[in-house]
Amino acid sequence: MKRLLPTAVFLIVALLGAGITWVVYQAIHDTAKAEFKSLAGEAVNRVTSRIDQHLSLLTATHSLFTAGGGQIGAGPFRTFITELDIEGQYDGIQGIGFAQMIRTGEEALAEARLRREYDLERAVWPETDQPYRTPIVLLEPHDSRNDKALGFDMFSEEKRRRAMQVAMRSQDTTASPPVALVQEITAVKQMGFLVYRPFYADESRTSGTPDGFVYAPFRAGDLHAAALEEPPVLPVVLKTYDVTDDEPVLLYESPGFDQLQAPDAMTDTIEADIAGRIWRFEVASTGSAAAYAEFLPVYALCAVLIVLAGSLAAGARWQHRAVEAAVALHEASRQSLSEKELLVQEMRHRIKNSISRMMAIARQTAATSETLEDFTKSFSSRMNAMAKAQDLLARSHWGRADLGDLLKTELGQVFGDHLDESQVDGPPIDLNERATQALGLVFHELATNALKYGGVADDTTELTVRWRFEGKRDKRKLKLVWAEKGNVVEKQPESKGFGTRLVDASVRGELNGEIDRSFDANGMTVTFTIPAKSIG
Repeated sequence: MKRLLPTAVFLIVALLGAGITWVVYQAIHDTAKAEFKSLAGEAVNRVTSRIDQHLSLLTATHSLFTAGGGQIGAGPFRTFITELDIEGQYDGIQGIGFAQMIRTGEEALAEARLRREYDLERAVWPETDQPYRTPIVLLEPHDSRNDKALGFDMFSEEKRRRAMQVAMRSQDTTASPPVALVQEITAVKQMGFLVYRPFYADESRTSGTPDGFVYAPFRAGDLHAAALEEPPVLPVVLKTYDVTDDEPVLLYESPGFDQLQAPDAMTDTIEADIAGRIWRFEVASTGSAAAYAEFLPVYALCAVLIVLAGSLAAGARWQHRAVEAAVALHEASRQSLSEKELLVQEMRHRIKNSISRMMAIARQTAATSETLEDFTKSFSSRMNAMAKAQDLLARSHWGRADLGDLLKTELGQVFGDHLDESQVDGPPIDLNERATQALGLVFHELATNALKYGGVADDTTELTVRWRFEGKRDKRKLKLVWAEKGNVVEKQPESKGFGTRLVDASVRGELNGEIDRSFDANGMTVTFTIPAKSIG
């Protein structure tokens, strides 16, 4: 579990950082969305405000007709409209006019007025099946587009008629549904709409059939363009629909609407009342959210939190490794103390055995020596043999040693010339450092025990040592048989002394080998089976 701590720290901090970053991101995004909504509202407000300005012109014109009792000629009317400067300041409105309301069959009244005001010989058009007609008898400014509309009976067309009927009932300014204006005489045509206000020559009469309508035709494209192209130009595009009736009708669409809006553009929908009609504005941003929001702080925060998560994880990892190092150091110290204790005990045992060996050699040498000179000579040679064996063991720490040389050296220092070379037999085997040290201890212990208790030095026991390899490849093993014929032991010892434990530790613990001890009427046999890979 401790190994997973750095990962857990990183994941927890990273998830917490991701949450914080997301909250900040959402806050910035919401701010950007609010800013865009403000821009969308401003764009719509520009259009609706411009319409309101134009409708105020219609109100002023209605007041003019009211003041003149409806008897306004083309000259004064033209002067009034010219002073308003419609063409210069009020783009979108095509003009302001007056449509006289007459009964069907009274067209001559309107035609005579057209001749009088505009010197125009034109019949009221088109044909109609309605009981009333509203031909246009005044329309300024007088240009080619508006000239085309003079004499047109707007009451004959269903959409215009419906708007005029609503205006009569409400006695208020009323817009028509989207229509194609009769002024659209060029190849480039726009959708339009008209706004009507009923006029009564008798101010006391505010219901029934009016004397006519003060009205204004609008070109929707020019109206929107004039509103949206005012500086500063807003980074939005829009579509405008009249949604009053069952089927929405497109009034205006920004040029290149689909191309200009960003792939991940923000959008907003706003509805407004335009003289009794409901218009829906669908606004889209020309830039992505990033164009309205500054996400650099989010990126910086994300980077800082990632670095923080990595730092905390690294700190947890470093602390974990420090704890592991401390534990490993403690374990190494404990192992070192254990090994030191074993080494000290081994040294004590070896010194004790060496002293025992030296005393036994001294006794045996004295028993077989006739003179002091013979004793000195024999004892010195045996001491030299012990020194050579120790030197061989010491040298094996840096190199390798032959098993036979190691065994003969150890036996020689213990038994001197009592053993014949024929009693020790086996192929040359090169031992590694660990095997040399381990088997040196084993041979030392076995030889010492044989000297002490086996009677080998007294010629009452015959010692033979044989070894060979058995098996092949991975199953190849060294088999070494230590036999003390004549060393009869009544029963196997119940407890193990230090020497026996040391032999077991050297063979089983160090070399992964096996030991088989047998005791019978002929003597004692110890068989060692050691994997070849443990000694080579």
